[in-house]
Amino acid sequence: MKKLFLGSVALVALGLVAPAAFAAERAVPAYTPPPPPVPVYTWTGCYVGANAGSSSGNSQHFTTAGSILTGAVPQPVAGGNITDSFNLSGFIGGGQLGCNWQWGAWVFGVEGDGSATNKEGQAFETALASVPGLAARANWISQTQERWLVTARGKLGWTWWDKSMIYVTGGGAWAKIDASEFLANNSFGTGHQESNTRSGWTVGGGLEYALGYGWSVKSEFLYADFGTFQTFTSPPFGAAGIEPRDVKVKDYVWRAGMNYKFW
Repeated sequence: MKKLFLGSVALVALGLVAPAAFAAERAVPAYTPPPPPVPVYTWTGCYVGANAGSSSGNSQHFTTAGSILTGAVPQPVAGGNITDSFNLSGFIGGGQLGCNWQWGAWVFGVEGDGSATNKEGQAFETALASVPGLAARANWISQTQERWLVTARGKLGWTWWDKSMIYVTGGGAWAKIDASEFLANNSFGTGHQESNTRSGWTVGGGLEYALGYGWSVKSEFLYADFGTFQTFTSPPFGAAGIEPRDVKVKDYVWRAGMNYKFW
């Protein structure tokens, strides 16, 4: 009985000592720091880029108080329709330069862009029934063409995800607009064209996504309004059928682009 008791005590002592000795001999693993957090993309910086898309709009030509119709034909009332409103369409492409500053989820920026466009549209002139002698105007065509478009805008964006930004934009707009008139049969000497550099305003919005390494892609819409301006103020007048007129132009621009953040 005494031997059994001593054996049991020895076994218990061995069970207590062996794990401690094993733990003392086992190497403690080296500390491994957690991986660094993935850096959050920042929109702060300046960029340069290119864009292309389609441009549409509408235009209308009106009589103006400056008309000087010759002969016995009465002077038309200012604001009468020379044409009904007609559509403009064409392609547009150019480049942009801008800078952004990010505070939290908000991005403030400025951007300027310049584009060439071949947008144009035309319509037959309406007969001014209230003005005797002008029924023949229905054989004439009025045309509006846009040659280039420049904007300077502020931007306000929101980063709903660190690499995606939705934004609104607005500012000033400038365009070269040609107004012309000619007979439907294109008779030599019956046409007249004048160019005007017009200023207006623009608003719009877009979505931009950062690809990485400084590159991003965007999709954008702009509405530009150039109001109503007077043209055909240079000779010839009267006998050539050319009279001063007012022209109204509005633009709708849809375009995609790519930017590179160089700083």
